[in-house]
Amino acid sequence: MSETQEDARIQYVRGFPFSKAPFYTKENLEGTLDYVPHDGDIVILSYPKTGTTWLEYIVLQILSKAEMFPDFNDVLLKYVPVVELVGPEAIDKMEGHRVYRTHLPYNRMNKNPKAKYLYIYRNPEDQFVSYYKFMQKIRPVPIDYNDFLDGYLSGRIEYARYFEHILSFLEHKDDDNLLIISYEKLYADRRNTILKIAKFLGEEYFQSLSKDEQLLDKVIKQTSFDYMQKNLPFEHPFFKKEVSASKKSNDAFFRKGVIGDGKSSLPPEDVKRIRELAQKLMSGTEVLKDWMDLWN
Repeated sequence: MSETQEDARIQYVRGFPFSKAPFYTKENLEGTLDYVPHDGDIVILSYPKTGTTWLEYIVLQILSKAEMFPDFNDVLLKYVPVVELVGPEAIDKMEGHRVYRTHLPYNRMNKNPKAKYLYIYRNPEDQFVSYYKFMQKIRPVPIDYNDFLDGYLSGRIEYARYFEHILSFLEHKDDDNLLIISYEKLYADRRNTILKIAKFLGEEYFQSLSKDEQLLDKVIKQTSFDYMQKNLPFEHPFFKKEVSASKKSNDAFFRKGVIGDGKSSLPPEDVKRIRELAQKLMSGTEVLKDWMDLWN
């Protein structure tokens, strides 16, 4: 990839690569890097396309006893706003439960020990496919698949390399105010993982769900992939005009919600490249062990 191609899609702020899409202003990105969460804040963290929206709705459902199911755009900009998009001033104006999100790695954030942090990660080959298809819809310049894969593996990509992003959180996995969630484990056992998230958010939320089977079932139902795909119609505010015009449903955003899409969608040699790098960089971690169980 040439420097010209990279410059066309990435802006570096304090040495960290962000998207150059027009809705990411330098002012908001610098504000995100400087922002310090308040006591009691709930911060949802992720690398792009690892299950962020899913986790957001689970948190909102838990906090509201399954009553809060706002449309996608309201979540994105109002109820669980993205700091990089709205800027820290908008976060400071939030009232009640302050829930917001960012894609920053752990070592690029300012922390508050009295805030709660939830981080979700996903099998890399599935994440890569979802990321590539999503970025086709929002990048201001066309994407070459091979360039995107090379950038993904080298770290010359928005939010840098995925594996170091995960590792930055794994180094703090035993912190009391950080909960790390596997997309695959959430997919396989939503009931117990939702209860685990509720317990992390507060004993009152855990008791509310664990003692009311109907309420728990409602949360599980309303955060299922099928339910969200059918009941969250939207036109993504940041999709390219031609994408929004051709996709009147949210199928462009909620693609499949399955495990194994990467292996079935990518050329075998590219799956091999991703897995080999994962094994090299994630060696010795429980995360890699789980991934290799999926791969075998």
